Amino acid sequence: MSQPVTNQQLRQLLSDLGFEQQDSVEPKCLVFEHPESHARLLLPTNRDNQAAKSADILSLRTHLLYRGHLSEEAFDSFVEHGRLHAS
Repeated sequence: MSQPVTNQQLRQLLSDLGFEQQDSVEPKCLVFEHPESHARLLLPTNRDNQAAKSADILSLRTHLLYRGHLSEEAFDSFVEHGRLHAS
C-alpha cells in the first residue's frame, strides 16, 4: 500500500468484522465490542484521515488474532492494501 493505513480504516475493519462502537466514559477513547464473542477493543479518537500509530496497529492485530477474529495473514494483507480481501 502506498499510503499508510488510517485510523478510519482501522475502525472500518472492526465494523467489517462485526464489532459495534459503544459509548465510552473516556473522552479520548473509542470502544468497540463484538456482540457474539463479547471481545472489547479500544482505539484512540485520532483523526480519521491520519495514519494510524504503529502501536495501535500492532495492538489491534494481536487482539484480533488472539480472539480468533482475523488471521495474521489477513490482517497483514489489510495493512498492505487498506481493505479486507473477499474470501
